[in-house]
Amino acid sequence: MSKNFKNILSGTLLIAGTTIGAGMLGIPSITGQSGFLPATFFTVVVWLYMILTGFLFLEVTLWMHKDANILSMSKKYLNNKGKLLAGFTFIFLYYCLMVAYFDAGAPMFAALLKPIIHVTLTGWHAYAAFGIVIGLIIGFGIHFVDKVNYILIFFLIFAYFSLIIGESPNIEPSKFIFQNWKVAPFAAPILFGAFGYHNVIPSLTFHFKENAKVMRYSIFFGTLIPLIIYLFWQWLIIGTLSQNVLEQSFQEGGPITQTMQILSQKKWIKTAIQTFGLSAIVTSLLGVSFSVVDFLGDGLKLKRVGKHRFVLCLLTLVPPFIITSYNPSIFLLAIGIAGGFGEAFLNGILPAWLVWIGRYRRGHKSSFKIPGGKIVLAILLLLGIVVMGLELKILLS
Repeated sequence: MSKNFKNILSGTLLIAGTTIGAGMLGIPSITGQSGFLPATFFTVVVWLYMILTGFLFLEVTLWMHKDANILSMSKKYLNNKGKLLAGFTFIFLYYCLMVAYFDAGAPMFAALLKPIIHVTLTGWHAYAAFGIVIGLIIGFGIHFVDKVNYILIFFLIFAYFSLIIGESPNIEPSKFIFQNWKVAPFAAPILFGAFGYHNVIPSLTFHFKENAKVMRYSIFFGTLIPLIIYLFWQWLIIGTLSQNVLEQSFQEGGPITQTMQILSQKKWIKTAIQTFGLSAIVTSLLGVSFSVVDFLGDGLKLKRVGKHRFVLCLLTLVPPFIITSYNPSIFLLAIGIAGGFGEAFLNGILPAWLVWIGRYRRGHKSSFKIPGGKIVLAILLLLGIVVMGLELKILLS
């Protein structure tokens, strides 16, 4: 096995693991209202968009010094105002995601604890208990987070395939006939949130010695795996749940697994749903919260150990705890805002903007770049703005 192949495999799995997460719990509630064919079309379109913007981030990264990140890229090409905008959007995106994960994860965690402690945790008590457990895990550092993450990923994969196999006999082919193309574009913000992986590109690029070929294949296959998983997931949900149920799930604002668990008649299916949902949420929350701890540590010039780490964990987890306690059932809203504003800017508009300046104002040459020149960059910029507009329309409607 060649070294390049090993690196591509490693990069593929890391990108796939970063991409797959709690975002997929919100996808069917939105895309299901448009029908399977429109849902499939827009899922593939968003996947292609996020591949191209990932390649743009790779191009910018290859212009930078080692250990560069979004902040240093923005400062170099957009000056301090651009750095401030990128930093604000980063923290806005990840706090929105954590709010969504708290909202969806705490009730599942409370249900898991109930037979153990014989107490039903509700409201802020459930959110507090959930936050304390997450805080303890990230407080012990990256090695402990990795171990917990590996265990949860195993449960997630096992539960996912159990659901696909167990529920597929209940699929009704007639449900795939329905199509409503008018509402399909409004799924884009949620899909943007579900295909986010760009934050790991700089780290992986330097880890693989700036090997553009390895990164190119890693990005493609690392996002192709989530695409396949998301399409089968929508196939399962749209094929088993009615339009009325999907609409109700959307109105309630929670993850689709809550609706599935209520409707399921088999105990083992309910257990698989609960395991899948909680594993997806916690793996996502661990990755996001760990990133925020590091981001805040850098910004506030605090060490990520000892009492400083304790303070950073509080700053990371207390805001989403407060927001979620004040406004429960905010999962779909928070995921949509994160994707429609945070992901659309950071992982859509920003990379195209940076490449435009680097290529056409600074005259940088690239060992790897996507074809199409200014036309493709303009289209990507425009689509990012359109997605932000769609999310704004959703919020105002």
